[in-house]
Amino acid sequence: MPDGLVPPLLFGLAYLGFAALALTVERHWRDLVEARAQASRRIVSALRMIGVATMAAALAGAVAWDGWSFGILLWVLMLTAGAMAAAATVTVATASARRRADTD
Repeated sequence: MPDGLVPPLLFGLAYLGFAALALTVERHWRDLVEARAQASRRIVSALRMIGVATMAAALAGAVAWDGWSFGILLWVLMLTAGAMAAAATVTVATASARRRADTD
């Protein structure tokens, strides 16, 4: 894999992991997926497993690409960026969903 694609891939994995974890919060689920029903335990468990698996894959990729010393640092930086991006996405999506609900 070309070296220029590794950091965006690691960021994408971290972002997906935090987005999956965000959907396990009942309020986010109701705002973004289904307003009248909460997620089943099965769905919440699956989303949590996806979140952990994608973050573990990001760790494995970072360590494979740059070794343990810098790979862990890169992983933590990508987790931070992914968490901030997922939080911003949830905030914007929630605000636009509420705006749409208010106009209907």
